[in-house]
Amino acid sequence: MRPVILYVTMSADGFIADSDGGVGWLSGAAGEDYGYADFYDSVDTVLLGRTTYEQILGSGGDFPYADKPVYVFASDAQVRIAADNVTAVSDPAPEFVARLKLDDAGRIWLGGGSALATSLWNAGLVDELHLFVQPIMLGDGLPFIGKKHRRRGLELIEAKSWPADLVELHYRVTGEWRADVSKPGT
Repeated sequence: MRPVILYVTMSADGFIADSDGGVGWLSGAAGEDYGYADFYDSVDTVLLGRTTYEQILGSGGDFPYADKPVYVFASDAQVRIAADNVTAVSDPAPEFVARLKLDDAGRIWLGGGSALATSLWNAGLVDELHLFVQPIMLGDGLPFIGKKHRRRGLELIEAKSWPADLVELHYRVTGEWRADVSKPGT
C-alpha cells in the first residue's frame, strides 16, 4: 500500500500560515534546500488543497510539480488547471485517497492544506509526518492540522537540525502512543 506523507513547514507553535494566510515569515539559509530535492524525488504523486494550489499559482513562475501527477481537492472542481498532469478532484478526499493508496505506484506527498490534511488524518490515511519547524512563534494563524483531529501516536524516525535554526522532525504514524522505555530519553 502506498504511504501518504504529510510534508510541511510550520512555525514553532504549529501554524502553516499567519492569521492573514500569509507565509512571508518562512525563511531559511540562502542556497540550502533542506533536503527538499531528495524528498521530492522520492515521491511520485502530489496532493494539494485548493487554497494551497492557488497560492502556488499566484506566486508566479512555472508550476513546480509539472513532472508528477497532482490532485487538487476542491468541492466544486472549478480549478484552473496549470499543467496537463493536474487533476481537479471533487470527490471526498478520504475516499479518493484511500483508492489512490491501493495503486502500485510509489509514495504520495500530502503537500498542503490544513483542511485536506485534517480530513486525511482523521480518516487514518496519513502514514508519516515530515515537519520542518521554523524558529518563530506566530501566536495565531492557520494550524498545520485542524483543532478537531484524531488522536494518534507517533514514532520518531529522525530529528535533524538545519542551518538558520530550522529543525526537521520525521515521524511514522502509529496507533496509540506509548513511551518506549528502551529508548534513551523516554
